[in-house]
Amino acid sequence: MKGILFMLAAGLLFTMLDTGVKTLAQDYSPVQVVWARYVGHMLVLIGYLMWLGRGPGMAMLKTTSLSGQCLRGLLLLGASTFAYLAFRTLPLLQVYVVNFSSPLLVTLMAIPLLKERVSWRQGLAILVGFGGVLICVGPIDWRSQPAILLPFGMTLCFALYQLTTRRFGRDDHPLTSLFYAGLAGALVSSVVVPAFWTPIDPWHLPLFLFVGLMGAASQLTLILAMRYAPASLVSPFLYLQIVWAALFGFVFFGDVPRPETWIGAALITVAGIVLATAKRRQPRQGSH
Repeated sequence: MKGILFMLAAGLLFTMLDTGVKTLAQDYSPVQVVWARYVGHMLVLIGYLMWLGRGPGMAMLKTTSLSGQCLRGLLLLGASTFAYLAFRTLPLLQVYVVNFSSPLLVTLMAIPLLKERVSWRQGLAILVGFGGVLICVGPIDWRSQPAILLPFGMTLCFALYQLTTRRFGRDDHPLTSLFYAGLAGALVSSVVVPAFWTPIDPWHLPLFLFVGLMGAASQLTLILAMRYAPASLVSPFLYLQIVWAALFGFVFFGDVPRPETWIGAALITVAGIVLATAKRRQPRQGSH
């Protein structure tokens, strides 16, 4: 029950984070918003590690693969950048629906990268899920609406991030993975943000702080959800983000979802739940 509650909280916090991001992205470069998200992430996490004390705090910095953790951080940074660019012009719900196809991509890419096998049930779920993506996106002229490609870049980066987490993060403490993911994003975004910097309006400063706080809180609650319950049990509850995204998009931005978006979301959600439950029934393999 704790795991489920933390996952429900994570979905709400992620949506609150992205709502703040979409608001700021109308007036500031998404690169600047990404920087605020990761710097805020690190400030909150460093404060928590200091509160734990020098001994336990330093213990959290030990990792079995520093290069693997840094690679995870760079992939998450890439996913965030694509997402924030997409939020500037696309509805929250549409971006979310495409991103929720990442478990389908993870399952496919795990075959060559992690030597995992896919059952017929999983294969059928993947086909249904990608069909949902096509329905959601609809017949769009890619040349006149190039922004629709951004969620696919985000989905690819996020799928690779999940695979590298399974490969490099399984032996580290969850806070260790959270720390290095934030550190990589904060360092790289701090290097490039001067080229995209716009002076911050004092009225927008609380929103920048809110984005940083939500960035850390959402990731932490997600990790806690995975810690208290199996991923296959709690992951389907993250699909409630679709409801939050529709509600927040309508209230704050006046976005009214198309019927095709709901149909695509339903198909992707069913496919994701089938994949999660199918994995739980399979015996645990060494690659995990």
